[in-house]
Amino acid sequence: MKKGDCLYRILAATFGAALVLSGCGASGSTADFAKSSADTASYGVYEEAAMAGEAAPEEADYENGSGQSETTVKDDSRKLITTVNMSAETEDLTATMTNIEKKVSELSGYIESSNIYNGTSYSGYSSSRSADLTIRIPAEHLDEFVESVEGNNNITNKSVNVEDITLSYVDTQSRKNALRTEEKRLLEILESAETVEDLVAIEDKLADVRYELESIESKLRSYDNQVNYSTVYLNVSEVARFTPVEKENAFVRMGKGFMENLSDVGSGIVEFFVWLVSHLPQILLFVIVVATIVFIIKAIDSSAKKKRIKKMAMMQQNSFAAQPLQPNVQNQAMPVNTEKGQNGNK
Repeated sequence: MKKGDCLYRILAATFGAALVLSGCGASGSTADFAKSSADTASYGVYEEAAMAGEAAPEEADYENGSGQSETTVKDDSRKLITTVNMSAETEDLTATMTNIEKKVSELSGYIESSNIYNGTSYSGYSSSRSADLTIRIPAEHLDEFVESVEGNNNITNKSVNVEDITLSYVDTQSRKNALRTEEKRLLEILESAETVEDLVAIEDKLADVRYELESIESKLRSYDNQVNYSTVYLNVSEVARFTPVEKENAFVRMGKGFMENLSDVGSGIVEFFVWLVSHLPQILLFVIVVATIVFIIKAIDSSAKKKRIKKMAMMQQNSFAAQPLQPNVQNQAMPVNTEKGQNGNK
């Protein structure tokens, strides 16, 4: 306790005692004021003591000059949050998902989220079937689960991240202990408070302490969950052929490239016939529609052509009928004199 605080309490107590002992003409309100002053002084001393108690753990963290508290030294376990990111390939996605779910259940873990994309077509190495999983595995079984995934699939990518939250965890735990102590002292003062002002002030302070205490406890629970259960982000893709993970020489690559292209050509032919047979009804319908349209166009064109020929023939006939009949000029120009001829012959 500070000397100034002790002096302040002594003066307040002396002042109250003097008022009681004097008794001459002293009113009840003056005595109440002295008592309230003494309680207020006690509450003020408590607040400073509580603040000193809160700061004590932080100061203790650096007493040994190493930046770690005594709690850290006594706790031989580290608070580690482990996160694993993996990308894997499989030839049978359904079987792989069954094995993963079975392994997770055996290790007392759980699948936090699962997104599965189904498809049927292949393109090169990749397929349209894949799965994205978020898996929570107990930290002590993490290596076993990772080894199981690696042993049954082709791993194309893997990364591990470990975050050490020991110091943050210990500081949060120390803050929780300090708030527990402050809550206990506030409850003790609340029982001895006599004025409404003191009750309101203490209850407000108690509500703030409890709110902060709940927030810290929630943070500690989140820390415990992340430490006790490691997180694995797993992407599994179904492929026709595994992606090579080792670099091969030129001859091997050329041979594999030739065989892969040959296989792609065969797959393309097969896919074409599959597409042709599966779309045959649509193709036949399309051919029938096109043939019908062509037939109708030809019929219309032929009918129009016949109409044009008939119309031209009728126009010619009408033109001939409209012309007047002319006499034979040659026959009328030289009439035959039959009498002269007959006389001459005579």
